[in-house]
Amino acid sequence: MCMKIGVMDSGIGGLTILESLLKNCPNHEYIYFGDTYNLPYGEKTKNELINCANKVISFLEKENVDIIVVACGTVSSNIEYVKSNVPLIDIISPLKDMLDNYNLISIIATPLSIKTNAFQKYINTKLNLIATPLLVPIIEGNIKKDVNKVLKEYLERAKGSDALILGCTHYPIIKDEIKKIYKGEIITLDKFIIEKINKLKGNKSSLKIYYSKLNESIINNTYKILKRDKLIIERVCLNDK
Repeated sequence: MCMKIGVMDSGIGGLTILESLLKNCPNHEYIYFGDTYNLPYGEKTKNELINCANKVISFLEKENVDIIVVACGTVSSNIEYVKSNVPLIDIISPLKDMLDNYNLISIIATPLSIKTNAFQKYINTKLNLIATPLLVPIIEGNIKKDVNKVLKEYLERAKGSDALILGCTHYPIIKDEIKKIYKGEIITLDKFIIEKINKLKGNKSSLKIYYSKLNESIINNTYKILKRDKLIIERVCLNDK
């Protein structure tokens, strides 16, 4: 049996999840969609977010995926409002019962992810929630000169916590920069997804990548994150305009 897995995000952040899946669970067909035309998701209203997410899911369903990994913290935090005809795996609910050994955990995430209180729903440990609205635009725009200054301001509020959760899949892209400032344990969300996908059987490997907006920077970042020589990358417009 061949399992076809869709992976979705607002942009290139979900590629960090996809890269881990390709490395640890290679025997599947993967279809990735980054909604780069509509990013950042984290500053949209809930209705705008759900409308965007449903369009991406509808596209992946037409590609006949068997399951969709919602590799976006903002959509995952509103997963109950999303419509899908195939099973969804979000990146927040797998945290349940996995972090009980900590006294205080800091989480950096988009403003909309923080507002939904989704992390409190699945994590019993005391949480320090830090909205980080500037990080996704900086990462997507490759504006490296601004990263350290912005991170220092955000991570100053994480001092004293036992661990830091990168609550947006974009943030592992700047994990090295985060490590220079935050000296405690850093938790990414990919390992929880890998545990779930590893339970699925597959016997065929393939990869297609779609974006709703495509430019040279997006293409270069895709190759950089996935560390592959040849990729199939296409633009698909999902907007009514």
